[in-house]
Amino acid sequence: MRIRKLAAAGVLAGAMLSATAVVPAQAAPTGETAGWVMSIGGPIRTCEKASCGVVYQTSYGQDVYWDYSRVNSAGNRWYHVTSPASGWIYCGNVSAPC
Repeated sequence: MRIRKLAAAGVLAGAMLSATAVVPAQAAPTGETAGWVMSIGGPIRTCEKASCGVVYQTSYGQDVYWDYSRVNSAGNRWYHVTSPASGWIYCGNVSAPC
């Protein structure tokens, strides 16, 4: 009897935890809300074009802080970042939406 109660309590606790899982916040693609996003690896560049020089190479899982975003002449969204280095990172290289 005691084992059944413990098992039922474990199932209930598991259900409660899965129902209250926190989803990480996503950056607004309009540039309205700045914040921290996770890099999936990619360079921070001097401007918002793939041909611009590399300022810093991020690695997977590294946090970068952006303050605004811009769509370049090719139609690609880039985030202006201030940490870990100042420059531009392509939206496909961070967890924020394109």
